[in-house]
Amino acid sequence: MKLRQAFLLRWAMCAAIGPVLAITCGCKRSSSTEANSAESSKTNRPQLMRFSPTGASICLQQMIKNSPGPLHLAFMEVSSDSKSINIEADVTPATIAYTKRESSAGQTSESTKKLDRAHLSETDLDFDIMGPVPWHGELVAGQDAARTQGTENVNGYDTLKYAIDTANEPAAQKATFDELLLVKNYKIKGTAWVTSGTGCLVKYFIDFEQDAKDGSVKRTHFEGNVAKK
Repeated sequence: MKLRQAFLLRWAMCAAIGPVLAITCGCKRSSSTEANSAESSKTNRPQLMRFSPTGASICLQQMIKNSPGPLHLAFMEVSSDSKSINIEADVTPATIAYTKRESSAGQTSESTKKLDRAHLSETDLDFDIMGPVPWHGELVAGQDAARTQGTENVNGYDTLKYAIDTANEPAAQKATFDELLLVKNYKIKGTAWVTSGTGCLVKYFIDFEQDAKDGSVKRTHFEGNVAKK
């Protein structure tokens, strides 16, 4: 599936889910909720915070657009149909430079761009730089299967760590996503780290399996790191 098609599918799923995503309506609301939780009970905060994948991804998007300091980004998506996408990017307050590598059917292509941050387009950010990030369908489908694993410092950030395994997902929720994904079954397993102060996605390892109704199986592996420089 092409990047644009995959991206639009993920957003379409979000619109279809509706109430399921009411808790994940963006970085600002997530940040506000987290701040209130911290004020009321800082020591219990990891237990109080629910994994908010859409908010975490939107927060990451805004971090890339408005980061006050230099960052290094590395995002990868590899699927069982021999397709892969790799992004390496260096972000400063003034510029963003990134290399995109794609492989499909034994063919590999590579492109490099360097842009002023002020001229970074939504296409560059959403379809290129964040193209391999499991924005919505993959992570939202596993949000109720996420379990807090405590706090950890990764890539220069204080984070909350979540283990994701859809073996823990409520049956009704699982059935809803089976229908939305148009599959017989799916499995999501991995780990995600979000910043404890703002809820931004800064590291993840996710394996996503889709068992189609025709008996075919597609497996996709996602990895990502956002690191302070």
